Amino acid sequence: MDNSDGPQAAMKDERSPESLLEELDHEEAGILVAYERIPNRIRWLAVGGFVIVIAVLLAAYHDLSWHWFEVHSGTVNESGPYYGFWSGFGSDLGEATLVAGGIALFRHHNCHVRGCIRLGRPVPNTPYLACPKHHPAHKGDRRAVSATTINRAHAGE
Repeated sequence: MDNSDGPQAAMKDERSPESLLEELDHEEAGILVAYERIPNRIRWLAVGGFVIVIAVLLAAYHDLSWHWFEVHSGTVNESGPYYGFWSGFGSDLGEATLVAGGIALFRHHNCHVRGCIRLGRPVPNTPYLACPKHHPAHKGDRRAVSATTINRAHAGE
């Protein structure tokens, strides 16, 4: 009899964060424990302080930083207002939108098994998608599915 079956396996999967920290090596566990000991209020204050420091630096070097932005975005010394932007920096907005849309479509249609990047198909009676490797009807081999298997699955047998 396999020891991984039964209530002990379920308890093993539902480990506490402390037991997970024990599995990490000493240095990583020390960093995580130290981070968890910092109160949320102090964490948010540190983030706010960082934002304020960046804002002060940008304000102090406004002329240098703003001129750099104007030159690199194409909005300074052009024949008309925003001509340089739309023919330079702004023309990349459409390409960035296409890339982001492609990534979103891929993420929406890929296999729901963690770490699998293949495109998936719906698994009947579930909200999940599975690729041929992980789909229960395929048994792990995409080429092993015959036309009769597909017809049976379609007919609901």
